[in-house]
Order: sequence, then C-alpha cells, then structure tokens
Amino acid sequence: MINTPIKHVRSEMRRGFTFMEILATMVLIGLILPVAMKGISIATALASDSIRRQEALGLAENRLAEALLKEEWKSGSQSGSFDQDFEGHTWTLETTDWTEPGLKQVDLTVSWEHRGHPKQIRLTTLVYNAE
Repeated sequence: MINTPIKHVRSEMRRGFTFMEILATMVLIGLILPVAMKGISIATALASDSIRRQEALGLAENRLAEALLKEEWKSGSQSGSFDQDFEGHTWTLETTDWTEPGLKQVDLTVSWEHRGHPKQIRLTTLVYNAE
C-alpha cells in the first residue's frame, strides 16, 4: 500500500460568499422580482383580453352574416344575446340610411364585460336595398 500525503487546504482557499455579497443579491432580487411579476401579470391580462376580442369578433362575423342572409337588417334595430357557451355576450343590430340612395349601413355591435370593464366590438357593412 502506498502512502500518499494528504494535502491540507489552507483556510484562505476555502471561501464562501461574504455577507455583503449575499445582501447585495437579496436587494437585487427584491428590486427585480416585483417588476418581473408585474410584467407577467400585464402580459397575461393582455393575452386574455386578446382571446376575448377574438371570440367576440367571431361571434360578430357570424351574427352579421346571419342577419344579412335572413334580411333581418330590413326590420331596423334589434338586439339579443348568444347561447350558453358565450354567456354575457350581447349583440345589437342597427340599420341606418347611407348617403347614396338605395344603400343602407348595417352596424352589428357585440358587447361583453371583461375584468369589470365593459368592452365592445363593432362591424359595419353596406347593403344595397333595391326596394
């Protein structure tokens, strides 16, 4: 058996973090973490709002197409709500005269509430009325 000498590591070679380094790290984390969390919160809220707007846009496009096909625009203003899948979403259909004879402006507005704030999206089209 060969004896190998054990090397003793000098105490100055074994260094950990100083109190000042730990304190500086904690202060830095304390400053950055709330800002990062606020940024994540804002990004999540914007993504959620974007999804709601996309849903409302799809509902508005479908409802406007249905109103045009069934010629519901001829009966003036109407309003209603969507089925249970889109509870809280309401729609309003308004028909007004356009500047040119024979043309009607049809506005469809879909309204909903998101995070306690009323939101809406409006689609507008022109329809020729031959009558």
